[in-house]
Amino acid sequence: MNYQDLAEHVGVLVSLLALFAGVSGFLLWRMLTRMEKKLDEVAKFCCECRQDLAERFITRVEHEAEHQGLWEILHYHEHQF
Repeated sequence: MNYQDLAEHVGVLVSLLALFAGVSGFLLWRMLTRMEKKLDEVAKFCCECRQDLAERFITRVEHEAEHQGLWEILHYHEHQF
């Protein structure tokens, strides 16, 4: 194969590779920024939910104090097969 014939196409190939690398980099940057925005929205939503849940439900310590026998039955039972 005569490689001198391919030498004139190297410039075009390098230009295409640079173009594809630039487009890929842009799409990666866009994906990461959109993901960051989504994570910020989720974090904001979760914080609001946790504050609401803290007011609506009793804590585990209070629950364990009232129903200690029930917790022992649930966690320390055995199955006979």
